[in-house]
Amino acid sequence: MKSLIKFVCSLFLISILVSSCEINVFFDKAMPPDVAALEEIPEQFQGVYMCESDSSIIYSSPDLIYKESYFRFVTTVDRIIETENCSIVEQGLYLPGRKECIPFEYISEDLITADIYDIDTLFSFDKFRVAKQYKGRLFLNIGSNKEKWITFMITPSSDGSLIWEYIDVPDNIKAIEEITTNYKAIPAKKDKIKYHLNPTLVEFDRILDDKYMQSCDVLTPVNYEL
Repeated sequence: MKSLIKFVCSLFLISILVSSCEINVFFDKAMPPDVAALEEIPEQFQGVYMCESDSSIIYSSPDLIYKESYFRFVTTVDRIIETENCSIVEQGLYLPGRKECIPFEYISEDLITADIYDIDTLFSFDKFRVAKQYKGRLFLNIGSNKEKWITFMITPSSDGSLIWEYIDVPDNIKAIEEITTNYKAIPAKKDKIKYHLNPTLVEFDRILDDKYMQSCDVLTPVNYEL
């Protein structure tokens, strides 16, 4: 029962890419520091891409990056009835995390199938969403407030694909202090530590030089235009 709820809810997060990355570092400001913010997504990062992880489609335009997802699932009627906040109603299938019902069809007396389609905004420009370009990478910064920012990077590959990355600093104070001494270690859930960094540009370069990055997904270009 619980697995169905977790699966369905995961489909409707604002950014499935974001949720797939285990973020352990925040910044005081949009990164890299002392680099001018962009007013639009550079042309080399624009286009239509397919996510390697789930075959969703990413659309990247000058002012917006969004993700189009489609999924068909099959489940039993009993499982729907037993799962909290799920039900079959006259209008369709009601699932947790959705405001509207989803059309479904019976494929046997006790099995149903339904198609889920969603569009999720990954990035759009506002005061808490800032893009910067530095050393060939596109940096996408998402802030929950003025002093807590998450930074993602999109790195071009020689084959035309884009690598969606995030910063993954080691859970090691000595390693953190080799990057910067301007940090806070904040206890998080399950005995994990999250780090709040305020590096200079030189210190931020150490993160890039030391390759403290992990891949969230690979975006492969699709051969049609926006």
